[in-house]
Amino acid sequence: PNRRARPGPPPPALDLFDLDEQFASEKVRLAKLTNKCTEEHLDFYITQSAEILGITEKLPEGKRGAKACLEVILRELANWKKISHDTSMG
Repeated sequence: PNRRARPGPPPPALDLFDLDEQFASEKVRLAKLTNKCTEEHLDFYITQSAEILGITEKLPEGKRGAKACLEVILRELANWKKISHDTSMG
């Protein structure tokens, strides 16, 4: 049979994907990351955690470092606490 070549690079071999990683919940992925990182990997841990939690999507492409990720987390936490405090006060 005459097959036409697909445009672009060939698809990657399936053995290159960690399917458990792809389909794992955020909680499981964070637990695995926590278990393999030490204090020496703090920047990596913060940026990878932010990636898992979808925080990096809220940042511009060139501003996705650990400090920027922590700023977003702290800002959102402060807003959440403010909203939850306002609603509990009536």
